[in-house]
Amino acid sequence: MISIILRAKNEMPWLEKTLDMFQKQSRQDFELICVDSGSTDGGWELLQKAKTLKVYSIPAQQYIPGKVLNEAITYASGEYIVFNNADAIPCNEEWLENLIRPLETDSELIAVYANQIPRPDAIPPVKKDYLRAFGDGKTASKWRHFFSLASSAVKAEYIKNNPFNEDLQYSEDIEWSWRMRQLGYKIGYAKDAMVEHSHNYTLKQIAKRYKGEGVAEAYIYRDLYEKDPSQLSFFKTVLLAASIELLRDFVFLIHEKKLAWLPKTKLYRFAQRFFAWYGRKNAFYKACNKVERKILISCMAFDKGKSGIADYIISVTKELIKAHEVYLLIHPSDIDNFPFRDKHLHFIESPQWVKNPFASMFWHLYLLPFYPSLKRFDLIFLPAANRRLFCSYNKRTILTFHDLSQFHIPGKYDILRMFYIKHIVPHYLHKAPRIYAISESTKYDLRRFFGIPGSRIFVNYNGYDPAKLENPISCAELESKYHVKGKYLLYIARIEHPGKNHLNLLKAYDLLPQSIKDEYCLVLTGSDWNGADVVKEYWHRMRDRKRVIFTGFVQDSDLAGLYKHASLYVFPSLYEGFGIPLLEAFAAGVPVVCSNTSSLPEIGKKAVLTFNPQKASEIASAIQSVLSNPALADALKAKAYKRLEAFSWERHAKQLLETLR
Repeated sequence: MISIILRAKNEMPWLEKTLDMFQKQSRQDFELICVDSGSTDGGWELLQKAKTLKVYSIPAQQYIPGKVLNEAITYASGEYIVFNNADAIPCNEEWLENLIRPLETDSELIAVYANQIPRPDAIPPVKKDYLRAFGDGKTASKWRHFFSLASSAVKAEYIKNNPFNEDLQYSEDIEWSWRMRQLGYKIGYAKDAMVEHSHNYTLKQIAKRYKGEGVAEAYIYRDLYEKDPSQLSFFKTVLLAASIELLRDFVFLIHEKKLAWLPKTKLYRFAQRFFAWYGRKNAFYKACNKVERKILISCMAFDKGKSGIADYIISVTKELIKAHEVYLLIHPSDIDNFPFRDKHLHFIESPQWVKNPFASMFWHLYLLPFYPSLKRFDLIFLPAANRRLFCSYNKRTILTFHDLSQFHIPGKYDILRMFYIKHIVPHYLHKAPRIYAISESTKYDLRRFFGIPGSRIFVNYNGYDPAKLENPISCAELESKYHVKGKYLLYIARIEHPGKNHLNLLKAYDLLPQSIKDEYCLVLTGSDWNGADVVKEYWHRMRDRKRVIFTGFVQDSDLAGLYKHASLYVFPSLYEGFGIPLLEAFAAGVPVVCSNTSSLPEIGKKAVLTFNPQKASEIASAIQSVLSNPALADALKAKAYKRLEAFSWERHAKQLLETLR
């Protein structure tokens, strides 16, 4: 059995031709696994109609080659795994036979790559490159190393035991094959397995691709560069190499009778060599001269790890420890609640007596800023500025402000907390050197209610954690643990009234046609909070209360399953500073309907269907619209994958670190 893994993103019309040639192969003992990363040209729809073992789509933002390939490999059951890009079109019916035969006949071979024939529209320098790299294989055999995953085959046991590197954005195939060669394995060239494949890159695309490949080379061949730094020389690897290549181009252009292409070819060669050198050199020396900074994060609003603020602190910390030493200032009782440990992560315990909220606020605001030990940190980060501030700041202090929901939801907090947020917080927030807001909505509120100039507020969108959605539990486990059975609507938020608006969601569920309620139950996930008794009281009076399930607090390990198996995510909150569950639902491939207030329409844009959260009838109408219209649900999911590209914790953390520059 052969497993073919096909990757696609906007590869029409080549994808259609490739699928057609698969069906014409003389060998049909294969299974097809297809992964699409956000096609908008009809390719995704075509893949869904194709005869496949597995077809699935991921957001373009989540596309990391090695990670995507490793996941696809888990679905493969074949003895041999073939990787073929959607735009690599087999040239004849014997392609698969010719690709697999060397692996079947040579026990020493663990992988082979196919012969790539340039397309008829390939520009001269591209055509020459492909003919030289592939062709009879003699030229590439003299190079330090060469391999191409665009059309290739691997013995399954070797790739499963030695998976692709998941940190590289380019050249994952070169890294893997080079690693295998260093382990003593043999990799071959299947000259008779031919596919039509080439790319005419624009100058902008050349810059992006070759710079990316240069960065990857700095990682792959780092040991060689350390021994021979001349391989990072501008003269040797750009000027000299481009000149030699141009001489070959000159001969080729004469042979092809296309000498008029010489001026463009000069630019093409120099751009190739320059951007590869630029990426290689910068990445190599950056790795050699990596500067680790000491960053202090106040973790005094951690809430036992069971709040949105806690999730935010955890996510940002995960990013910062990749390159820096991070010190968490945390109450001793919360250390065990922090979910991970790392050699770059350190805990600094606050005094025991600051466990009381008032004591914590006073100590953090008026005493902590004057601790001499703060001077040893390169950056001080206050991740919950709406709750914990300093009365005095140094210029290396940054703050993230999440929301001012108190101004939008009457009765959310008691009189003392409202005094704190209305008078204490704005007074000391005005003194802060750098303020980050997690949305334009929050920035607007800071200007409106606190009078902080917009020029001092920087919008820094939150990210989401794709790993949180990995390894979802099964439907059977959901039923066993949470009594969730069959189709369901999902809302994840602490049971807080009126802010999270569970009451109107329950009323909306009451208004749905009985046929929908019989088919879909309503799952509410979250701990009881202020006002939960009001929500539960209404629920007890509902005629269909048995179709409404309160799961209580759910660990991250189980949230993936709740998202994955949901039919619709409903987000009726009256106010959100950002709304991370929106992104998590997007990433899980669940259509979303949400409130048209605060940040939710800003974050969701055209990927969500909105409603007035104050009107149960509008919530019910939005729910019914999506459930009764599969085409609308699919359209929302497609737009959601595209929207996800704007959000990542890596990007968020990088913006926080701008202060260090």
